[in-house]
Amino acid sequence: MAQIVGAGLILAVLLVHLRGPYPAMAIGVAMLFVSGVLLFVMPELGRLMRLFGDLARRVDVEGLYLDIALRAIGIAYLSALGSQMSRDAGEQAIAAVIEFGGKILILVLALPIVAAIMQTLMRLLP
Repeated sequence: MAQIVGAGLILAVLLVHLRGPYPAMAIGVAMLFVSGVLLFVMPELGRLMRLFGDLARRVDVEGLYLDIALRAIGIAYLSALGSQMSRDAGEQAIAAVIEFGGKILILVLALPIVAAIMQTLMRLLP
């Protein structure tokens, strides 16, 4: 984590100097940094996914629910990242559309859970 923070601070100072004369280059450098951080944390994400899978098996949670929850978390993180990068590039409308699309995808993902809750409620009610 210290490497990411250190590189981020150095890059932030560099971007302050690049944004004025070379705004397009500053955006490209920022995107490269984000891509590098994602590649750096990928092994940890794989480890985290395995841990969640093991925990779900231990507490006997149905795989579908865990899968939906993890996908929703992934969509939320990716849409937040994409919208923030769009805002940094000065594209507010694109950022809003990315956020809206992420929210819609999460709602669509949650439909099986909502249906299961509704079925359970229908069984409980006379």
